[in-house]
Amino acid sequence: MKLRHFWTYLHLYDRLTVGYLGLTLILIAFSAEALPIRARLVVAHIAAGIFIAGLIYWVHLRAETHRDYIPPRWLRFLRDWHPLFWFSFLLFGEFTYLVKSVSPFWIERYLIGFDLWLFGRPPYLLIQQYLPWWVIEVMAFAYWSYYPLILGVAGRYYFFRSENKKSRLSFVDFMNRLSLAFYICYLLFIIIPARSPRHALNLNEQLNLVGGPFYHMIAAMQDYVSVVGAAFPSSHVAIAWVALITLYGEHRRGFWRLVPLVVALTFSIFVLQYHYVLDAIAGVMLALGFEFFWQRFYSRPPIFSVTNLQSIRPQAATDTLT
Repeated sequence: MKLRHFWTYLHLYDRLTVGYLGLTLILIAFSAEALPIRARLVVAHIAAGIFIAGLIYWVHLRAETHRDYIPPRWLRFLRDWHPLFWFSFLLFGEFTYLVKSVSPFWIERYLIGFDLWLFGRPPYLLIQQYLPWWVIEVMAFAYWSYYPLILGVAGRYYFFRSENKKSRLSFVDFMNRLSLAFYICYLLFIIIPARSPRHALNLNEQLNLVGGPFYHMIAAMQDYVSVVGAAFPSSHVAIAWVALITLYGEHRRGFWRLVPLVVALTFSIFVLQYHYVLDAIAGVMLALGFEFFWQRFYSRPPIFSVTNLQSIRPQAATDTLT
């Protein structure tokens, strides 16, 4: 095993994940806030780092010393998709404990003030008074669609070829963009902490929305996985737009089909009162700014992409799942 090659086998999204795990590990370990599960979070971060290192070894480094070794497809799939696991089940859930580790001040009073200036009174009163149940249900479906949207766009790059024959965007490049956008949002959550309207205004006791099965499913999910903080900007909006924008040059038909859904998702975070208006605006602006930055500085395939590392990797360890 050639450990000196270990770093070269990491994609950009691997490096971002390891770096974010390390940064938040330091924040958790040395936070002045009383964290009731500090030890559990520290162990989880260390275990995640070890798990990623194990994936790199079993998919790449082992092939250097065992020339007849071909990693199984399920392991290669796990190696490629592992960031989505951390986004969903570890990193977002810990914001309840991390969100005030840097700044002790909540900023939602400014977000609430903007909503009051825009609508003249608390917007949830207008929402529950004027929006019929079917609009709430459509908004709930759009909000829920965030999860299959991200998985679907990632799967499109992973399993299918681009409609654009000149395309140079691979699944790895897509994951690089998605991961960088996620971690930008996560760092902003820590730097400028804000609670959602439901937490800051205790709307769970005051908001009486009527919807259908999707609304009730979303409400049940929020009761189980909701975190205090992580409101500004809306990562739902920012990530959805980042994923959508990648499709414009790669799968144009898919892009136009998904535009109405992502627009509805952008409105849904406010209509359902999980975010403020400025959260949605900031999410869209972040996605557009991110795209400008990416095209300006990463218009060519990232230096950490599979294509550029192909020459130093065993072929069996770098084939993508088809």
